[in-house]
Amino acid sequence: MNFSSTIRESFQNTKTIFLKEVSVYFNTPIGTVFASFFLFLTSFLFFFGLGEGSFWDFKTASMESYFLWVPILYVIFLPAISMRLWAEEERSGTLEILFTLSIRDFELVLGKFLAAWGFLGFVLSFTFLIPATILYLGDLDFGMTFAGYTGILLLGGANLALGSFVSSWTRDQISSYLFGLILCLFFFLMGYSPFLQFLGPDLANIVSFFSLSKHFEAFRLGILDSKEIFYYLSFDFLILYANVLILRSKR
Repeated sequence: MNFSSTIRESFQNTKTIFLKEVSVYFNTPIGTVFASFFLFLTSFLFFFGLGEGSFWDFKTASMESYFLWVPILYVIFLPAISMRLWAEEERSGTLEILFTLSIRDFELVLGKFLAAWGFLGFVLSFTFLIPATILYLGDLDFGMTFAGYTGILLLGGANLALGSFVSSWTRDQISSYLFGLILCLFFFLMGYSPFLQFLGPDLANIVSFFSLSKHFEAFRLGILDSKEIFYYLSFDFLILYANVLILRSKR
């Protein structure tokens, strides 16, 4: 088999897994429940906030407060999307069936990850009503908005990669969700200033470099930095590779 045939076969296998997983999100309650709560909370927190931090309080045509809330909501909601990716296969016994198919481990991992990431992108597309509302009321900064959406999509991918990795070594969805939440929270707090102040300047700089939330700051401020994009894609690659290693250990 030549190289082009191998690439074509890998693409087809990954696509098969991707379509199978995407159909689960659209045909089971978990996808609807996630989308409903996530969209309600992001809209509510942006327009009404908690205390005096709402869009109406700021009186500026900016989505900055929206991009402050989304990383926090990701910690709670994204483990719910990824918790079933492998844990459900393990519980139902279908993981062994997957292993008998002529599909490579990295194709399985990539197909499932892209399905979860694609579903998140689909849900985020419904939040475009927020910038549309701002545009109706005032002057929207399109550059800052585009950078912010790019950032939350990349940040979401990194959190989903973590969730998929956790799901691969847990046996039920509850454990997968709880450990996924803890791991996502850990990577969020590593860039949180009130937490870093206890570590001292040198150690804080090292710890914050590995934080997912710290690398999101540039996007939140409207900066489309290629170094931050490279960081998130590298993070995804490393975590998904660890996911592949977990699968190989189970064969």
